[in-house]
Amino acid sequence: MNVKLQVLVVDDDQLMVKTLCDILRLKGHDPIAAHSGEEAVAQVRTGCPDCVLMDIKMQGMDGVEALKRIRKSVPGLPVVLMSAFVTEERMTEAKGHGVHALLTKPVEVPRILAFLDRLKEEIGRGKTGERLKG
Repeated sequence: MNVKLQVLVVDDDQLMVKTLCDILRLKGHDPIAAHSGEEAVAQVRTGCPDCVLMDIKMQGMDGVEALKRIRKSVPGLPVVLMSAFVTEERMTEAKGHGVHALLTKPVEVPRILAFLDRLKEEIGRGKTGERLKG
């Protein structure tokens, strides 16, 4: 199945965002860059992507708070959180708000690509949320 996913990549590390976006583009996806939790929430509200890859620890609104706000706008949107430093409390909070996966940094690109492959399969079977395209 050749599904092009629109993936919102969120991190306050601009090099991380650029690198992930470049890799996703090479793999045939349509990445969108954001550099803060606030930007991520605004992007989801204006043009809902197929999924979100987001750092937890960012200046201003962190990834868990952005996840909570995204859930209010688009409850079924797949969100993957990434972090080098995450407390058990933040992990529990993220899970309570329906995070699809928690990845540790440095991020293993094959794990992200495997997640996106599973998401494409779900799209093909019609088992995903709000606005997924084929």
